[in-house]
Amino acid sequence: MRKRSAVITGVIALIVATAVVFGAVATRPADAKPGYSGACSNCHSATPSGAVSTQLSKTTFAPGEAYTVSVIIPFTNSGQYGARIDNASGVAQANQGPQAGNPVVVNMTAPSAAGTYTYTAWGVRSTTTETSGQAASTTYQITVQGSTGGGGGATTTDTVAPTSIAQAAARVKKGKTATLKYKVNDPAPNLGTATATITIKNAKGKVVKTLVLTAKPVNAPQKATFKATLKKGKYKFYVTAVDAAGNHSTNISFKKLTVK
Repeated sequence: MRKRSAVITGVIALIVATAVVFGAVATRPADAKPGYSGACSNCHSATPSGAVSTQLSKTTFAPGEAYTVSVIIPFTNSGQYGARIDNASGVAQANQGPQAGNPVVVNMTAPSAAGTYTYTAWGVRSTTTETSGQAASTTYQITVQGSTGGGGGATTTDTVAPTSIAQAAARVKKGKTATLKYKVNDPAPNLGTATATITIKNAKGKVVKTLVLTAKPVNAPQKATFKATLKKGKYKFYVTAVDAAGNHSTNISFKKLTVK
């Protein structure tokens, strides 16, 4: 009788211990960031190698608009592909995989508030074992267009092309710094900035220099500088622009540039 009691007590102890183990597994917290393990069911432990890249259907959106991201994974491992996209805080936005094909296409939705958003796209290729695979990441940005504050909170997207203006002729001594003045006018609604490109052509109309500038505020005078290594002579500089919503200027604006 005592032996039977001891057996029953042992069985009960085993059941309790098993419950504790399974309880611990069940309550294990999820990974806060992808890392190289735990990113999704097939992002396995590995040292990152190679480089992933992304292709977006477009980069400027209305609030809440759907879009796709193709995560291109050029790794050499055999096995399955997978991808995960996180926001700047490391919070998972979407997972896709495992799948046999490359690239991995992930469906995304733009945020509801206007602004510029940065995402991390993780690409993984691995075998089906939990300790194999390659993982790496890249980042991309999107812009969500703002609201004009119309009645009822309606949102108006910016579809109006900006106007590029070459503001004044320029003169510079060869070897010195040339200053080219320009302006990009962009009526409301706009997202506040535009990226200008200045193309310099010689007297025969041949492009001899191109300046791709950083984004600057619209509706305000701006300037671009460069070292004038061009041959002495007369040139023209042309200004074009793309606003933050992706609208391209359609006008032609130029001024003379003289290198002495």
